[in-house]
Amino acid sequence: MLIAEYYEQWADRMEDYLNGIDEDQWRCVTSGNYRPGRLEQIGTVGSTGDVAVQADKQKANDKKCLRELRGALPPVVYNFVRVYKKAKEIWDTLKEKYQGSEKTKKSLVKKCLLELGEFKQKEGETIELYYDRLNELIFKCNRYGVTRSALEFNLTFLRDFERDGETST
Repeated sequence: MLIAEYYEQWADRMEDYLNGIDEDQWRCVTSGNYRPGRLEQIGTVGSTGDVAVQADKQKANDKKCLRELRGALPPVVYNFVRVYKKAKEIWDTLKEKYQGSEKTKKSLVKKCLLELGEFKQKEGETIELYYDRLNELIFKCNRYGVTRSALEFNLTFLRDFERDGETST
């Protein structure tokens, strides 16, 4: 079931799931059109029947994907996408809603980097809450593709203690 904060994980799992059922189903979601690996050239013997079979397979795959995607959505999200009749339309709409446009993504990355650079313990904040906030920030950074080593995150955590230690002596 889709949980908004974990859209990327959900999308990865849906890809694995649909790909596991049938790679053609996954292609249906990503490209919107079924592109068979082996389809005879138009005009060759028997190709008209093959094209009809492939078109039927595409419709069946799209219906299966539509069912799987809709089944993995909570009611509120389902209502948001129920007007769409193709799996690709649902997939693209969810991606735009939860990942945003490229401009939005860049803005979120900048915000995450700024937050990371200014991260420090708040006055009166316990070490546990401070650590929890850092973990939330690390999750956000990973979500938006901002990668840092564990050492860098640890130094971010410790940096404020060093400053506090210097000012309190």
